[in-house]
Amino acid sequence: MELEAVEKGDRLIVNFQKNHTVANLVRKAIWKNGGEAGYDKGHPLGEDSNLVIDADNPREVLKEGIDTAQEWMEELEDQA
Repeated sequence: MELEAVEKGDRLIVNFQKNHTVANLVRKAIWKNGGEAGYDKGHPLGEDSNLVIDADNPREVLKEGIDTAQEWMEELEDQA
């Protein structure tokens, strides 16, 4: 999945291209790691699915969140 990201100050806005489930999963993983992130799906008919990360190093926070979400999926796969 190719993600578009825009940095605005200490914020990173990542467009998950209408993949609301993955965006929410990564948001929850960021919260679990103690980071700050919010999710905005925009207008119901729009193309937006943005994850907003607020941190001094938002790209690192995003990477850690993705790693945590991946660990969750691996644990789930082990249970199958």
